[in-house]
Amino acid sequence: MKTLLLLVVVAMATGSAIRDKSCSKPPCQTMDQWEGRSSEWDHITESNNRFLISFDGVGLRKRVKEEKKSFMPGKRFYEYIMEYQTNTLYTIRDADQTCTVTNLTQPWQNHTIPAGATCEDEFEIGPPGSGIMVTEWSDRLPARRAESWIGVFTEEGCWPVVEVFTDDEPTNPVSLTTRFFDFTPGIKNMSVFTPPSYCGPKYGHVQPEFDGDTNDASVITFIGRGWNYLATWF
Repeated sequence: MKTLLLLVVVAMATGSAIRDKSCSKPPCQTMDQWEGRSSEWDHITESNNRFLISFDGVGLRKRVKEEKKSFMPGKRFYEYIMEYQTNTLYTIRDADQTCTVTNLTQPWQNHTIPAGATCEDEFEIGPPGSGIMVTEWSDRLPARRAESWIGVFTEEGCWPVVEVFTDDEPTNPVSLTTRFFDFTPGIKNMSVFTPPSYCGPKYGHVQPEFDGDTNDASVITFIGRGWNYLATWF
């Protein structure tokens, strides 16, 4: 992380961003409804997962579907539908038509730049003069706390490009790098948020059970930790 040479420090209680001179704009807001893809690298398990994402900030719903990008013996692929108005998580495995219905463990959050984020840098990605301008943000508090989250967003449209998250909790450390791409504004088909008919009633446990399959268990980091790591920021 580059060192900031000059900081304009504003009281965090106001919710304003902390920015250095190179950052010309305040935190932007990603649109309420969009679809896209992501590639997540888990540095702890040394594994990669790819997802299709549908994000509905109007109806407070998210749908994340694991992509079948390579053949891995014994690998099970899941789809997740998150309904925050009913506090419900559907964990779906279409291959054998199984569905676990549990409680969500995190509150709703928009997938965008937190209002209190620290602006680290602005730069161009791509060929000089014809690339895309992006802004890099973090949850660092100057002279108080090192960053655990870094997010790079486009200046035009406020689309996420890359996010890095680390958590050195001894019992469950997390280190994720996620790339986002292939965005489309809006939701093409709202039926993606409708659970299949074979989804039964909600159970009391709060996390899907993976029968000891470590490949499947690593996927939940995107839902339980990677996707919701900024809950306290929103």
